[in-house]
Amino acid sequence: MYQTTGSYSLPVALPLEEGGLLGGAQIAWSAYGERSDDNVAVLLHDLAHSHRALGPAEASAYQPSGWGAELVGEGRPLDTSALHVVVPNLLGSPFGSTSPVTVDTRVGRAYGAAMPTMTVTDMARAVAATLRGMKVERARTLVGVGLGGLVAMQLAALFPELMTSVVVLGAARTLPETLRERLGLTRHLLRADPDFREGHYAPGEGPRKTLRKQRLEYLRLVNGIRALGAAYPEPAAAERALEADADAFAETFDANTWALLCTAYVGGDVTDSLAKVRAPVLLVAGAEDVLAPPSRVRDTYHLLTAAGVRAHYHELPEPCDHASLLTQARRLQGPMRDFLRRRS
Repeated sequence: MYQTTGSYSLPVALPLEEGGLLGGAQIAWSAYGERSDDNVAVLLHDLAHSHRALGPAEASAYQPSGWGAELVGEGRPLDTSALHVVVPNLLGSPFGSTSPVTVDTRVGRAYGAAMPTMTVTDMARAVAATLRGMKVERARTLVGVGLGGLVAMQLAALFPELMTSVVVLGAARTLPETLRERLGLTRHLLRADPDFREGHYAPGEGPRKTLRKQRLEYLRLVNGIRALGAAYPEPAAAERALEADADAFAETFDANTWALLCTAYVGGDVTDSLAKVRAPVLLVAGAEDVLAPPSRVRDTYHLLTAAGVRAHYHELPEPCDHASLLTQARRLQGPMRDFLRRRS
């Protein structure tokens, strides 16, 4: 399969929703499959993933890359024998796009705590600018996973001319209130760790203990008990796998970046934007997804249809939690194929 990677520099400063301008913003990207005039599909990643949807995998228990192996490729839901799949790294993500770990050339050091707040809207605008820079006038489909699903819905509302259809996996109009409160404490809890040092810790350092705890709590949210039981017959083995991921995450992921991304996720609410969507939308829910419970995804579906949007809802039966939406992505082959075929 033909694969390419690159980085796009936004030609003008990006106006941020919370105020101010972000100059010199960079968006890293990967692409899979050969491109023709009208075969571009855009895929937006989840909270702690990179744009390297098909890897290569990291030599670590924390695997930000390779998450799209069941979703992208020949014979997969995003079939690269027919589609050119572009995967931008979201603004604020630390895998090549402008984020707190990026060096601010004005001062010669990483932005760190000085990085301004970024929102789902800012991420959507950065993706739109990147697609235009890549000469993508209209994507055949826009697919978003988790946080990327929120960005996809906002992108479809702000720039309806850029896509023919939208597929949202594991995302609703906003996170459930209890999770918004829980993840909303991320920055506060990191700041309470003495190793946070007001966000001005040295590169490779920071509040690793608190970061590990937060990652472990997040993993327990996105990995349901039954799905873990299917992968690890012994509960102790499942717990060791989660703890190994959390250990590796705390060693490699930047705390300022984690706080920024979680804040964007918590603040992401596209309820008022749904009426501006013009493309047909396929909403996919996992039966046991606590980040996007089926009831909340159905609520988003009803709001879209009430606004006149041609929306479709599909639920993957249990056991299917948030993480399983990607590990079981081949189960989406039929629903996505039928949906995209009707829109081509």
